[in-house]
Amino acid sequence: MPDHSRDPAAAALEHDPEPGVGLAGTIREQVQRYAANRKQDAVRAVSDVAAGIREAGAAFADAPRLKAFFDNAAEGVDGLSEDIEHRTVGELYDEVEAAVRRRPGVALAAAAIAGFALLRFLKASTIRPVPRSHAVVPVDVLPVPDIGRRA
Repeated sequence: MPDHSRDPAAAALEHDPEPGVGLAGTIREQVQRYAANRKQDAVRAVSDVAAGIREAGAAFADAPRLKAFFDNAAEGVDGLSEDIEHRTVGELYDEVEAAVRRRPGVALAAAAIAGFALLRFLKASTIRPVPRSHAVVPVDVLPVPDIGRRA
């Protein structure tokens, strides 16, 4: 078992508390269940990306080299999906932490791009008011009798 004396968060993820042992045990169980569910969501999402790549490559049936490129990329993404599925949450955490320590600049750039994409997504999902200068106000014009034509 790895030494987690310096990293209590990773130790908490791998610790298997006895069920029903106080509030801390209940919270730990819920966090572990939540992490496992999110891991399965990530596996499904990565699998869906692989299927999308494979589907996009099917359009290049007449160009075997391009199709092979797409198939190879899809196999790589499928491998990532299987790797995520077979690892524990603690192992995934350790792997991400090691990658960030090896290349902090790349991690910072990836975080900035993800934050920018999330911001754009959140801004696009809000309902924006229409400026008055662009508003189209329907006007119902009812026929008005001509006052000057009374006989």
